Amino acid sequence: MPTHFSVTVLDGKHGLKLTQENYAIVNNKNSLVPFQNITYTDKEGIYYSDEWCAKHLDDCLKNFDLNMKFFSTLNRKEFNTSITTFLKKHQRFRQISGLNICAGKSGYYMMVLDEYCQLYSGTTNDIMRRIRQHWSSSKAFDRLLFPIGAVDTSILSVDSFRAYDTTRIYAYITPDTYEREDNYISYFPAKFVCNRITGGKITGGLLQAIPMKKQRPLK
Repeated sequence: MPTHFSVTVLDGKHGLKLTQENYAIVNNKNSLVPFQNITYTDKEGIYYSDEWCAKHLDDCLKNFDLNMKFFSTLNRKEFNTSITTFLKKHQRFRQISGLNICAGKSGYYMMVLDEYCQLYSGTTNDIMRRIRQHWSSSKAFDRLLFPIGAVDTSILSVDSFRAYDTTRIYAYITPDTYEREDNYISYFPAKFVCNRITGGKITGGLLQAIPMKKQRPLK
């Protein structure tokens, strides 16, 4: 079985590297609350119509292409300099070569996706488990755009990238979580950050997350 950062990774139906082909897999099951402006096949809003799925797939692929074009314009030297500067200021972050050292450890982590000049900063009570969740999970089809319909502004979710897209990991092991998360996210130029929302603990679900959303102009 393949390994990455000294742990086993499974390719599954989404693979180990992000591609347009494995990015958007149609699923008509609603994972959100029903919306009045969306067509469903049932009164309860449990399943989306085929027409809505086709339109949403088209929107997702357009957004994917816009994000890829955006990544291609980023300056790799500037990206690396921003990380180096961050690490000099926040010296408790350490680059790790294997995730096992973070098993069961709480704190902050930073995943670097060098190919795309993107990074993701997060916090958790188990760094290894959380990063593996990013690698193995995938965004529900109806959550690929945030919010739905935001073709020109939706940031590609870190959960859409796959395990091999993460090329560097930095971790700060500490019992303190969440308090500094937004400071770490906000330190970097927004163009290099794939966090979709500001830092902080989410307890109110989608209703809380929407006002915290981050977007970027892709056109």
